[in-house]
Amino acid sequence: MTTAPGRRPQKRSWLSRIFSLRRRAGSKDTDEPGEERTIYVNLSLPASEFDSRGRPPQYPANQIRTAKYTVLSFVPKNLFEQFRRAANVYFLFLLILQFIPAVATGMPGLSALALFTIIALTMAKDGYEDSKRSASDREANRAPATVLGNGWVNTNKPPAHFFRPRGPMRLVWGDSGSEGSVGGAVHSGSADTTHPSNFDNRTMGLDIDANDGGNWLKTEWRHLHVGDILLIRDGDPVPADVLLLNSSDEDGGCFVETKNLDGETNLKTKHALHKTTDLRSPAQFAAFRCSIDAEPPNTQLYSFKGSLRILSDMAMPQMDTFDKNGQAAADPLSVENLLLRGSVVRNTKWAVGVIVFTGDETKIMMNSGETPSKRSQIERMMNYQVVTQFCLLFILCLLTAILGGVYYGESGSFSAVFIKKFETSKAKTSAPLYGFLTFWTSLILYQTVVPISLYVTIEFVRSFQAYFINQDIDMYYAPVDRRCTPKAWNLSDDLGQVEYIFSDKTGTLTQNVMVFRQCTIRGHVYGEIVADEETEKASELRSAMDQKIGQFFSNPYRQSETSTFLDTSIYDDLQADNTQSRAVIEFFTILAL
Repeated sequence: MTTAPGRRPQKRSWLSRIFSLRRRAGSKDTDEPGEERTIYVNLSLPASEFDSRGRPPQYPANQIRTAKYTVLSFVPKNLFEQFRRAANVYFLFLLILQFIPAVATGMPGLSALALFTIIALTMAKDGYEDSKRSASDREANRAPATVLGNGWVNTNKPPAHFFRPRGPMRLVWGDSGSEGSVGGAVHSGSADTTHPSNFDNRTMGLDIDANDGGNWLKTEWRHLHVGDILLIRDGDPVPADVLLLNSSDEDGGCFVETKNLDGETNLKTKHALHKTTDLRSPAQFAAFRCSIDAEPPNTQLYSFKGSLRILSDMAMPQMDTFDKNGQAAADPLSVENLLLRGSVVRNTKWAVGVIVFTGDETKIMMNSGETPSKRSQIERMMNYQVVTQFCLLFILCLLTAILGGVYYGESGSFSAVFIKKFETSKAKTSAPLYGFLTFWTSLILYQTVVPISLYVTIEFVRSFQAYFINQDIDMYYAPVDRRCTPKAWNLSDDLGQVEYIFSDKTGTLTQNVMVFRQCTIRGHVYGEIVADEETEKASELRSAMDQKIGQFFSNPYRQSETSTFLDTSIYDDLQADNTQSRAVIEFFTILAL
């Protein structure tokens, strides 16, 4: 599995970066099917991997963005979202009409103030919401990570100078390429793929501080690149899609929690290839030479196809395997060998792997679409009503214009007494032109059919609702000191209109409480069903059971007032030394275990 000639990973355009447009290879919203890739570990890139300008393959950075807006795209994108409302388009059209002297009826500034109030309030609300998403993105992108350092070179990452822009932008642009691992993807093939001699060859060096010359380098998620050798400790989230090479388990097994991917809380087991389980120290990882062929990025969480070719290594000759043609044998890879971004390593002291997919090409990000612009049911209903009312308004204005034009043309008294006397701008117009201007003037005069004050009130109500939800003491969770945080303020009016709740299993939205009431032992049914309202009968049975149990032993921990298993015959069977008595004892012993 090799990269097709002429097909190279495409770098995101500057326009997509400015307007926060995600590009996903192989997704439904793009014509690009995605590209296969070959990752080289401690091997120089072949000449076929470089383009005509000598540039190596450029993979997306591990920096993600879930926010809807950027600093430059906030105003145009937010205005586009707001003018999806039919009412805002209607009010803007009326505002433009009032700046035309022939049809103006008052001060356009007052109408503009109301419209600008709606737009400014909504823009401030959306900006605040998106700032929370940006803060969450920054927290994820700046989370700590640990990669192989101490001079080790990632041949899939271009050197630091490849990240530097040309021209005056170099004065203000940060050199992010110098962060993280050392890049060595150069066309000359002179990248130093040998590991330094000062690597610790005895232990993993988990306790060595990278700032003190340790084998591992502390960096951030956003500085990770395809081909980095990554160290993940117990309890750490996986920052990218990583091919597992080995773990602290002797068999190369690793337990992961995939709750953020599929909602399952039970741990899943991932396995390293048997040939890589001998890698136990940083020096061995720094000397390990292989190539990884991976399928194009896709959304399949439970599927992965690839192969691993281990090349001759004098330090670890037991890894050498060749096919009948003398080529390095390809070992197949599956999703069982892949640690996905979003999962968490559990019950495993450490795990080491090679990064295969980063950023927007990881499976979890491929499955997460653009942040949607949600509209409440009331807003959708109001859009329909605005269109309906505008049709009614159009009919009223049309009738007014027709009647005005006809009366203006036939009645001389009207023309002489009213128009000519007050010398309006319409005094010397013809009847058709007079009717045409009357239509637009009527549209302004009748604009209260769609009240702009209603939309101003709704925006204020939504803002206060979000504030009250955040301040509600009943929704405050004290163990983690967290309040209820509204994510989308414009959906607060839908909270009282929930009709159905669909759940895939019990316990998701409810609490599972199982009550022990009956049991069957050797064909004998114990336990009497008592309804909740039969409190007197339940109290009598509990008292009788307390008297029976007192004949055998004293149990200070028994809580008879809350007992749901009500039956005195079981104590009679326990008192008799027979097969049934021993079966009862064995049943409750197993139940307790």
